Amino acid sequence: MTSTIIPTKDVAALLRKKLRTTFSGVKFSVRCATGTAAAWINVTYDDGPTHQQVQAIAGRFEGRSFNGQTDSYDDNGTTLVAGDADEMPTTVRYSCDGIIVTRNYSPAGHLAAQRVIREDSSMRHLVICDEHGTLNGHHDLTDGRAEDFSVGGRGWAHPALSAWSAVRFVLERVDLTPTPAHH
Repeated sequence: MTSTIIPTKDVAALLRKKLRTTFSGVKFSVRCATGTAAAWINVTYDDGPTHQQVQAIAGRFEGRSFNGQTDSYDDNGTTLVAGDADEMPTTVRYSCDGIIVTRNYSPAGHLAAQRVIREDSSMRHLVICDEHGTLNGHHDLTDGRAEDFSVGGRGWAHPALSAWSAVRFVLERVDLTPTPAHH
């Protein structure tokens, strides 16, 4: 059986479609890199699903993965793709060396993190943003007690905690995907 090779640009289009159907209501930017990284894809989005949820989907579209131990790429093989009901499945090889997923947070995400801190943290008094979701600077919010900060049963392991870091830590496992409207 021969495999169809899917170029990186087409892999990006397939990934974009899969993300949009899986997480409706979330806007994803799916772009091919340029230059020597032309076989890489960058995915960015605000709030929405967790990084782990998006990475689980994106990883299925990587044809190769970088191996830091050997400083080279490992081939991920082919993928069996089902077609129409009257067609036999085919194998495809994705021409994509890696996918970088970046989750950013909007002011609404900052406010969501503030709610989590007030409801489920060891430092419920911390204020990471104002009422509009604007973060409170880049300084340590804990007066040197950052290692005492925990949320959802997980502790912060660093000596300082900025508002930016708090948002990422608090929302790492929180899905902010909008609930689709019911008709």
